[in-house]
Amino acid sequence: MFIFSAENLSQTYRRMRYVQEYANFQRLQGMEIERKQKQIAAKKREVEQTKNAKQLLLKQGEAEKAKLEIQEKERQTLLANLQKKQKGIQSEIRKKKRSAEQLNAQIDRLIEIEIEKARKRAEEEARRKAAAEAAAKAAAAKKAERETTGGASRSKSTEKNESTKKVAPVEKFSLNNEDRQLSGSFERNRGILPVPITGPYVIVSHYGQYAVDGLRNVKLDNKGIDIKGKPGAQARAVFDGEVSAIFQYNGLNNILVRHGNYISVYCNLSSVSVSKGSKVNTRTVLGTVHTDGSGNTVLHFQLRKETAKLNPELWLGR
Repeated sequence: MFIFSAENLSQTYRRMRYVQEYANFQRLQGMEIERKQKQIAAKKREVEQTKNAKQLLLKQGEAEKAKLEIQEKERQTLLANLQKKQKGIQSEIRKKKRSAEQLNAQIDRLIEIEIEKARKRAEEEARRKAAAEAAAKAAAAKKAERETTGGASRSKSTEKNESTKKVAPVEKFSLNNEDRQLSGSFERNRGILPVPITGPYVIVSHYGQYAVDGLRNVKLDNKGIDIKGKPGAQARAVFDGEVSAIFQYNGLNNILVRHGNYISVYCNLSSVSVSKGSKVNTRTVLGTVHTDGSGNTVLHFQLRKETAKLNPELWLGR
């Protein structure tokens, strides 16, 4: 009707052109609206995905927070229990410390006895040697005096002098020849001595002072090392020597083996395979290591040079 109501042909043509252009404009506008709608839909889907992802992360964060809160409560509970038990643990540690000190005191006493025995053996050997030398000199002097005239009186005088020399004290030695040779052989094997337990093992406590984990101001002093093996493991000698002492402490057996002026100590044995005075060789089985109620088989091993305490790990091979 807009076209037909034109007053002339020219106006009709212009109106037709206008309607066509307006139709094209509407079509383009429709296409633009459709494109915008697609963009809006895509953006909406993107926002929805982002929203879902954030909600998922939020849920995960809340779950993690709840988990951390539970862990913190458990930690606080554990800490409170440990604080309650700390006095009991410290009391138990003090008890074990006193027990170790008593054991070490007994070992020290036996080692002092061995040192005194070694000193007496060395003195006796030195006296025998001096007496033999004096007797040889006296015999030689007597023979020389007999070969000369008037030697009888001089021979008596010489014998009297030599007899006086035999009574005089001789130079003292801390070791006799056998002990010195054994000590020298032991020293040459530093770093290659066999581990004093049979089978697989692990050192669970090292030599010297160390702090106790989880306890403040609590330190222990280990005079040797503790070696854990499998149940049924046996203690064995680390070098040639002689069993100088076997004694019991807290129902368990302990052995001291003398290697000259070195002494190795084997503690916590349930049974013993040697006797006092027995000669042993390297790797000779001394006894069976005790296994406690928890299944732990631990040998306590010490190494001394006379009264000096040594770090066994520096002497053992691996």
